[in-house]
Amino acid sequence: MVANESKRLAELYAAMNDGELENIAKNPNSLTDAAQVAIATELRRRDLASHTPDMPEGYEKAEYRGLVTIRKFRDQAEAFLAKGSLESAGIESFLVDDNMVRIFVPTFTGGVRLQVRAEDAILAAEVLDEPNLEDFDLES
Repeated sequence: MVANESKRLAELYAAMNDGELENIAKNPNSLTDAAQVAIATELRRRDLASHTPDMPEGYEKAEYRGLVTIRKFRDQAEAFLAKGSLESAGIESFLVDDNMVRIFVPTFTGGVRLQVRAEDAILAAEVLDEPNLEDFDLES
């Protein structure tokens, strides 16, 4: 399950020294989404300078907040439901590429990405991994 993998990665990165973490963080594209979230969270926890990647050209500091993608969705409806769940839990989240999915086929765009601040990533993943009431037969 995703929560178990996130916990395992968080423990792994917490056991590493600062240099090891910074070396891994230098190549984030080689990491899974869960690993990117876990390492960004650990770097922020330690207040290491490399936790925020170089700002893309044209972004103001206030615009670029070091967000991490915690989920990808093929359609907007699922993405909006997940975003609503996070907002209900008090976690600020953002949808990326949602307009592109309206225009193009989701497989061409990679789908809608749900992003949160790195420090909220583990809690957000736990909220999204909670079972839905619809999954249970409550009439038994």
